[in-house]
Amino acid sequence: MLVLLRISGLFVFAPLLSSASIPGKVRILLAFAMALCIYPVLPRGAVADVGGMDVFSLALCGVMEILLGTLIGVVAMLPVLAVQLGGTLIGQQMGFGLATVYNPALETESEPLGELLLYLAITAFIAMGGLEMLFLSTANTFVRSPAGAVTVQAMPAELVVGAIGAGVELALRVSAPVLAIILIETIATAFIMKTMPQLNILSIGFAVKISLGLLALVLGLKAIDRAISTHGEEVGRVLMRWSATPVRPAVLPAG
Repeated sequence: MLVLLRISGLFVFAPLLSSASIPGKVRILLAFAMALCIYPVLPRGAVADVGGMDVFSLALCGVMEILLGTLIGVVAMLPVLAVQLGGTLIGQQMGFGLATVYNPALETESEPLGELLLYLAITAFIAMGGLEMLFLSTANTFVRSPAGAVTVQAMPAELVVGAIGAGVELALRVSAPVLAIILIETIATAFIMKTMPQLNILSIGFAVKISLGLLALVLGLKAIDRAISTHGEEVGRVLMRWSATPVRPAVLPAG
């Protein structure tokens, strides 16, 4: 049960696994299947002895197991959301923010470019073996922190904070080429409006901005792909390294 609860935490925020487009019954069966595959091959000591626990202690253990799995899913999901944030920044500057769309998978509203880059990021996550990395890192955590003995010290708090900071940097790297072109276009438009006030620049400003933005986005796709791949691989390596490192017990100071 504890192994199942830790695995099921992935289905709260992890990419693709948390999608509402996947039926709930399918996700439940997948969580059961993964738990049945992982439990028999766990080494001795990967599951704590919970025979003497009461109901409340077992409930607390279950909550900690779900929280640990959820945080692992959050770390894997942050790069994908960072790419969507970069696309949202691009869309807002290009004027696509007026055409918001509803994403039933995430149950949120976003603009078209953000949704496009979101699905590109999810595709890259799957192509790079993100799902396999996610399940392997979760399986490694049973050696790091046995089931039924999860403590606050075992939570990846620093990993989540670092992933948030790196995600903001990734969003800026994704949106920087288009934002630079839009900035230059805005400055040029301002000079034209000041020098030729009789010209209605607003009638052509949106078309020019969208055309330049799409051109910059197409020309910068290779750099965007390199940024997403590099960041995704780095997050995967850090997550695997963290999950394979045993938790060191806290040492009390002398005296």
